[in-house]
Parts: sequence; C-alpha cells; structure tokens
Amino acid sequence: MSHSSLQLLATTLESLPDPRSKQGVSHPYHGMLALVLLGLLAQLPTIAEIRRWAKRQWHILKEPLKFKRNRPPVDTTLFRALAKTTVEDFHKAIAEFLKVILAEEGTLTAAVDGKVAKQMKDADGDPIQMLNVFIHDVKVTLMSYDIGGDKTNEPGCLKSHLDELFTLYPMLRLLTGDAIFAQRPLLEVLKEHGCDYLFQIKANQPDILDAAKTCFAAVDPDHPDDLTVEKRGSISKCARFGATQQMPPISASGLTCRVAR
Repeated sequence: MSHSSLQLLATTLESLPDPRSKQGVSHPYHGMLALVLLGLLAQLPTIAEIRRWAKRQWHILKEPLKFKRNRPPVDTTLFRALAKTTVEDFHKAIAEFLKVILAEEGTLTAAVDGKVAKQMKDADGDPIQMLNVFIHDVKVTLMSYDIGGDKTNEPGCLKSHLDELFTLYPMLRLLTGDAIFAQRPLLEVLKEHGCDYLFQIKANQPDILDAAKTCFAAVDPDHPDDLTVEKRGSISKCARFGATQQMPPISASGLTCRVAR
C-alpha cells in the first residue's frame, strides 16, 4: 500500500469517534485501528504478530498513520483500543475508505455466496455460516453477514441486509449468485433498490424457468441491445435484453450481463 493510501486510510478512520479519555493518551486511536486492519490484511491473526510486523515496518507506517513515538503501541494498548470499537462503526469507516478507492470503477458488480467456516464454532458448537458480498475484479469483500445469527437462510440473510448494503455502497449495480438466490421476495427487493441481478435458474424453480423461457423465446441472441465501453485497456460489455421488460413480477425486472474481456 502506498504512502498516500496509508494516509487516506488513517483519515477515513477518523470518522469514528475516539472513545478514550483525553488524559494519558500516548498513541492515536485511529492510527491503531488502521494498524490492526493492515495487519489483518497481511494475514496476521494475532495482535502480537501484528505488533512484530509493525515494528519491522515502522519507518513506513509511522508518519502516514500519524504516530509520534518511535515504536508501535504494545499489545495491551492495541487490545484496549479494539475493545472500545464496535464492529458496526468499523464497517462504516471501512466502507467510506473503499468508496474512495473504488470510485474510479464507476458502477460495481459483486458476487454473493454463502460459506461455512468449519474452523469456527458458534455458541452451540456448530460451524459458523457466513454470507459474503465479494468484488472479484479488485478481490475485496464488501461485507460478511452471519447467516445463523440472522436465523434464516442465504437469500433471507441477503434480503435483510440490502438496505445497509446499498446505503454503504450505492455504486453497487449488479449482483451475481447461485440458483438459491433466484427467489421472488429477494428479487422484488432488489428491483426496489434499482439493482440488476444475474442468478441461475434450475428446473426445480418451474414458475421462474417457464417465465424466462417464454420471454426469451422471441429474442435473437445474436443481436441484443448492448453498450460497449473501453476503459483502461479492458472492455466491459453491458447487455440489456428487451424481452425482460415483458417478464411478470415473479421474475426479473431486467437481466444485465457484464463481461470483462
């Protein structure tokens, strides 16, 4: 990460209020949060490892993260800073950072997929199931949601968090996913948010499958309505098929395909 990116990260995290008392403060609160985040991105799972890594890289990290001392904070100081930070506030700050970083991408396409973390257990001893919203082009996970904590399945979890997701990332305009997400309640909410989607349809979803076959039967696949835009050496092709405008409410409001070549 460049010097300017480090500065941007520290500045973005300053949107979080500093919960500490002003007396006896030795290290910047937001700099410590940025330090821990960078360590996690470097796949360092413990505070002790993050501090050892920061000590080796201190000549690079100190100035942009706005530290004054010549050594990084000790483990206990980092733990105390994290204990005063909520996950929700941290998510919002990271979202602001990503919005700045991803601004030049324009509209974003993300994949939604459920994963089971077999190494992690919930209070009942069962593996934790997470729903991830991931941007493949830049290899960034926008959000992760606990499916079991929401007491629902993957589509229900996504549906319950769409307001939050689009508030944090208004540039998100296309979601892709497996056939499990091709369900009427979820698709209707995506339509309300103005977000296109590309989900699989299987034979065990006969209503949606029949509607898609009927509407696309008259479409010439060799001549779709499309718009091709060349950007930074790559070609992004967005195609909207007119037949989808005739599809009933049970299915899509429009099917958008975006292919990067």
